[in-house]
Amino acid sequence: MKLIDERTPDGSRHFARLPRTAPWKVVRDHVRLLGSARVVNDVGEGPAEPWFDFTFRGHRFLVHCHENQFRLSVRDPQCSDLILYEIGLHFQRLLDELGEEGMSDEKPSSRAHR
Repeated sequence: MKLIDERTPDGSRHFARLPRTAPWKVVRDHVRLLGSARVVNDVGEGPAEPWFDFTFRGHRFLVHCHENQFRLSVRDPQCSDLILYEIGLHFQRLLDELGEEGMSDEKPSSRAHR
């Protein structure tokens, strides 16, 4: 996975784009497997683009769906690339594995949560 460094209008850093190969709820629930991560806000699927934000290792992150991609951002653009890479890989592994199974709303297999 390659990190990107795009600044948003509010000064946050957009650091990864991943293909939407899994249902929104599966991705949102997967954040809890980061250990100390805690979902703060969740605006699920509806008329607006879905998004959620979470805290992890003292930083605030945002995951939103736009143009059939999951986009990951961090509020503090100085956040360590090691943390960003860890988060990006966490979601990429899930999406790579579930991409083989398609976009069903069924629960992912237990192997997807390793």
